[in-house]
Amino acid sequence: MTVLSCRGIRGSVNLTVLGAAGATGIQLVERALAAGHQVTGLARSAEPLTTTKPGLRVVQGDATDRAAVSESMKGADAVVSVLGARGPVIAEATRIIVGVAEEEGPARVVMLSSFAVARDRLTPVSKLVTRMAMGGQIKDKAAGEEVLRASNLDWTIVYATKLTNGPESVPRVVPETGKVGVAQKISRASVASFLLQAATDGLYSRSGVVITE
Repeated sequence: MTVLSCRGIRGSVNLTVLGAAGATGIQLVERALAAGHQVTGLARSAEPLTTTKPGLRVVQGDATDRAAVSESMKGADAVVSVLGARGPVIAEATRIIVGVAEEEGPARVVMLSSFAVARDRLTPVSKLVTRMAMGGQIKDKAAGEEVLRASNLDWTIVYATKLTNGPESVPRVVPETGKVGVAQKISRASVASFLLQAATDGLYSRSGVVITE
C-alpha cells in the first residue's frame, strides 16, 4: 500500500479543524491562528467562533455531510479532527473524512480520541469502568479509527486522558508499555497545542499516542 505523506510541513500551513466550535476545537483554532497559520473550521454552529479573526474561514455544516467536509478540507495541508458526539456518528464521519482526504487531500490527518478507546493501554479497573460507562462511544470511535488505520493516509490518533479546562502544561507521552487510568487528566489547552504540533511537524506518523499530564 502506498502511503500518502506530508510529514514535516514547514512555515505557515492551511489547517482544517473539524469540530472547531467545541471546547477543544476553539483552543486549537486560537493557537493555530496565533502561530500564523490559515485555518478553516467546520462547525455545526459558527456562533462560538470569532469569524472576523484574520486567517479564519468557517464552514457551517455537519461532519457526516460529505459536501461540507469536502468544502472545509479544500486546499488544506493537514486536517485535525476534534469531533465529539454523544450519538454514534464518529464512525460515519471518519469514513467521510478518509474518503475525502484520499480523493481530494490532504494526506495528513490527525484525530483526537479518548484514552478509553485504547483498551490495551488501560489499567484493569479503568477497562471495566469505561466499558460500563462508555461502551457505545468506545465502539463507535473504535470503528472509525479502524477505517483511518486501514487508509493510505499519513494519520495520527491522539488518545487523551480525561479532559479538563485547566491551564496549559507540557503533555506527557505515555510509553507503549505504560498504563493509564480514569483518574488521570489533561487540559484541553495542552491537548490543543499537542495536536497542532503533531499536524504541522508530522509527529507520530501512522501511529497512536496516549497523552496525559
